[in-house]
Amino acid sequence: MNQKIDYSGQVYLYSSGMPLDLIDLAKSKLVNEYGVLAEDIVLIEVPENVPMGAIMVTLWPHYLSVSKVKRVRDGSIYAPQLFNIDLD
Repeated sequence: MNQKIDYSGQVYLYSSGMPLDLIDLAKSKLVNEYGVLAEDIVLIEVPENVPMGAIMVTLWPHYLSVSKVKRVRDGSIYAPQLFNIDLD
């Protein structure tokens, strides 16, 4: 049983230039296995304008890194990692 992502508002998917098929796989995984509503996923290319307290998911070639934004200051985001999701 996969854990659900506890969030309110939106979930920010930071793709950093990954291919569309990988982005689609990440969205599918978040929706079908982790309880995120598709309409709550916001795709971003750079980690900017993500509010404090939001969930940010960073897309890597083989996994997703789920983190919660704790601090935003002068264009920098401090977001400790909560867990990883394998993309296999």
